[in-house]
Amino acid sequence: MVFCTYCGQSFTRDEHLERHILTHTNVKPFKCFTCHMSFARRDLLQRHYTVHGKDQNQEPIPAANGMIPKSAGRTPIACSNCAKTKTKCDKKFPCSRCAGRNLRCTLRPTRRSSKNAARMGVPPEGAVAIPPYTQQLGNLESGAVKPPPVNNSPPQQPHPLKPASPKSAMASIPEDKPTLPAVDGPPSDYFQQPTSGPTPPNGHTVSPTVPTPGGFLQQTPNGYDEFGRPREESDGSSPRFMLDWSQMQMPIGYDGMVHPSMVLNQDIQFEPHGMPFAPGGDAMLPTMPEIANGMQPLVTPIETPKMEQAFSDLEINKQAENFQSAQRHDSRNSLHHDTHSEIAPIIQAQDAWTVFRCLPTIPSTSCPKTARLNLELLEQTLRNHKGWGSWSPAWDEQEFAGGDHLTVMQLHESTRDKLLAITQSFLHKALEIHRENGPHSPSESRHSPGSHSGSNFVLLPPARVLEYFLRSYANCFERYYPLTSRGILDANELLHCYYDRAASLLVLMMVAQGAMNIPSHEARMLTGGLTEACRISLFDLIERNVIMSGDPIVLHSALLFTVQAAWSGDKWQMDIAMGQRGMYFAMLRHSGSLENRSVSSSGLDGRGNTDQLWSEWIQNESRSRLVYSWAMVDQEISLFHDTAPLFSVTEFAAPMPDADRLWHAKSAAEWSSVFEQVHEFSGGFSSVGSGARPLSLHDLFRHFLNNEMISLGIEMTPLQLRLLLHPLQSLVCQYGQLLSCFGDSMGKHQSGPHIMTATSTRNRLGEVQSLLSRWFDLAERYLKANPMCAFMQTNLIIFHLISLNAVTNFPEIERLARREGVDGTYQQLAWMHKRCVADVEEAVFHCGQVFRLIRSMPRGIRPPWWAGAIYRVGLILWTDSLVRRDNSNMNNGEIFPVPGPSFAIDALPADHPLIVRYLTKREGVACVTKRDGSQMAIDQPFRILQHCVEVIDEGAASRFSDGIRSKLDRLSRG
Repeated sequence: MVFCTYCGQSFTRDEHLERHILTHTNVKPFKCFTCHMSFARRDLLQRHYTVHGKDQNQEPIPAANGMIPKSAGRTPIACSNCAKTKTKCDKKFPCSRCAGRNLRCTLRPTRRSSKNAARMGVPPEGAVAIPPYTQQLGNLESGAVKPPPVNNSPPQQPHPLKPASPKSAMASIPEDKPTLPAVDGPPSDYFQQPTSGPTPPNGHTVSPTVPTPGGFLQQTPNGYDEFGRPREESDGSSPRFMLDWSQMQMPIGYDGMVHPSMVLNQDIQFEPHGMPFAPGGDAMLPTMPEIANGMQPLVTPIETPKMEQAFSDLEINKQAENFQSAQRHDSRNSLHHDTHSEIAPIIQAQDAWTVFRCLPTIPSTSCPKTARLNLELLEQTLRNHKGWGSWSPAWDEQEFAGGDHLTVMQLHESTRDKLLAITQSFLHKALEIHRENGPHSPSESRHSPGSHSGSNFVLLPPARVLEYFLRSYANCFERYYPLTSRGILDANELLHCYYDRAASLLVLMMVAQGAMNIPSHEARMLTGGLTEACRISLFDLIERNVIMSGDPIVLHSALLFTVQAAWSGDKWQMDIAMGQRGMYFAMLRHSGSLENRSVSSSGLDGRGNTDQLWSEWIQNESRSRLVYSWAMVDQEISLFHDTAPLFSVTEFAAPMPDADRLWHAKSAAEWSSVFEQVHEFSGGFSSVGSGARPLSLHDLFRHFLNNEMISLGIEMTPLQLRLLLHPLQSLVCQYGQLLSCFGDSMGKHQSGPHIMTATSTRNRLGEVQSLLSRWFDLAERYLKANPMCAFMQTNLIIFHLISLNAVTNFPEIERLARREGVDGTYQQLAWMHKRCVADVEEAVFHCGQVFRLIRSMPRGIRPPWWAGAIYRVGLILWTDSLVRRDNSNMNNGEIFPVPGPSFAIDALPADHPLIVRYLTKREGVACVTKRDGSQMAIDQPFRILQHCVEVIDEGAASRFSDGIRSKLDRLSRG
């Protein structure tokens, strides 16, 4: 007798012990030659080959001729009819006796225990089969399911099973096949999703099986019961497994933080003959030369069988149905769609946006909901394995001007497996919540029958695609919210976190954020669904363990969700981001991250101490960067929603982020050397270990108000310059709102407290404008010593937008665009123009600079709200052009004399003599530059708005930019 040195279990044979040892070491010596999945046992590999239909020698595996094969050692039992009559059943499906007598063959669950059946959510007789020659497969990908006739079946009746369709989005699918009739019943449960983990002791492993020609049966357990358990309920050793995960020793490169709930023991059957294979000559992305050779796409089963639920009273929006039908037809011909094509409910909800409202609005209650639709589209695109295997974005390396911002590490196989398992649980959770809304939800569509019933088994895109999205995230998001240290984005390291579900949530949000910046229809489907699924799981994670509300990874994930949803172009996600940002801000406050935490200084006594100091500095710096990234998000959302920021400058007592050179240092020695340069002490003393940190935003703003920045020798970084704009924006918003409250009676009274208050408020606003000019001087001083970068360009855009708020009333401009209270007379138009634009020349100057800065940025690395900036400056110029046009038709321009030469306001820097003359002497004719380089006057409303549309077309398309473009185009056409 031999014993296991890990768990002490005894074995009578050496080969049994050798096989058992693999469950502890996680060594998987048997690898599939087709999809490269690894297995610990040879029999599991042989069973896996039935999925592909070919063995390791690429020879076809014969079908089982209608027999239901054994799965993980479980023997099929007799059907219900044969069991009742106590006759022998040949265990085919349908069996020969039922087929010969034209009976409905019903399989019984193999687990006889009623308790287990209740736990799995499967009725005692859980499936009904129709004779094979009377049922045909429907179009699962498009979800074109005909509603069944209404009956009075009790809710305890079993659900019919629908065979899986082996089609992909690239395949040509006949449309004349009727769908399988369905029986009314309660919603079916989800499938559990298998992972590549050690084999449970009871021998129940995931094994693909060969279906029958007429269809096959799958018992469906409650998958979310396994995935959705709180962590504290499963921390102990599960009786289903022999090994203790917390004590396992894993080899290098394997993430041992696998949760027991990720390893399932349910059978999942696949259809091998309809499975698409990725082309062998798959072209790698030109942006990823390091993996251009050697890695083939993962070939996996398309779908698992799914249950369908009767939805005869389902209400589907007709316009969305027609659009989706045409979209599904196009998806069979080509994977790449026009990026301007969009889902109809999302387009319909654009007029109900609570921001960027230049058109008559509609109530939110009349808008179709999109949450469930996004999840269905996510499920649909994740089933398109062949499409993702050959997917490559229409992107150019020049879009990432200057190279990659961060280095993105390749995903390990174990990392992708864990991410896949947790993604499955997130999708199950989200679908379960939205399915409870009832069959009358407007979001229900015909994209996926799996959304109306049990969830399908889905797979993430190939590793190279995920890495591309992570690279896009690093170049677009991390450039403006630098939260990744050492200049390396390693998702494998993130998933080694103490709480893998929170870390997986963060990685998935990174993928969604990166996909948001890719002008691809598939990327839009992926990012919309992942955002919704992660939103629900993030809220659920906090609800289950309130202590996690202060965890840095959770706050980081919440930051990604807020940015992603706020600029998603989906009305409901934008509303949720606005509603939940207050909750996340409160979580940040309560975590104590805004407070100043003292850092103990320690001497430098060797190499080991330098590593420790570097590690501690990274932790403190990570906290500071997370806090002030939330401050920037607060500023951006408030700016475009014309509301005051929720954070106050007095709250920020934590040190501001340090220089990026320190943050991107790749070793302790490099960090120590740079630290000596950034924090140089006089007298030759070393600053390493001194605990030197930058000032807090509160202290920095105090020095700024006292005009002590230059005299104290305070060197500013682009991030610190950006943070100084936060309190300035608060002051502009406060005084602007106060001025708007005085109404129209300011000129009717010559004296009194009313006029005094209005005058003092206007004077205070002028003081804030002088502070903005001081900030601009600091920015120019920085640019004289440092090159222009995307972050500084964004800072200047924010500065010009805040300056525009000081001289314009943008909510009034939007009311004018919506024609609210407008009678069309010139007198009223001139009065509203004066109310909307207080200083025309200064407003035109700032609008031109916003145009210039945005168009000078590479289209692939612009901030997510760049189209919103074009929208604001476009409406301001449009408002001014209304009066300019009318005055050009009256009095030959006597009211608005325009001496001086014409010049392009969006092509010259702020210190150009023509612009200085325009601002000081009010001389010159401001124009804008068209795409062909010609100049266009800004006195025609239609041409101004069309110019803004062209500028938006120059950038990378997204749902948000498409929505802004549509609004401006419709406004220009009346």
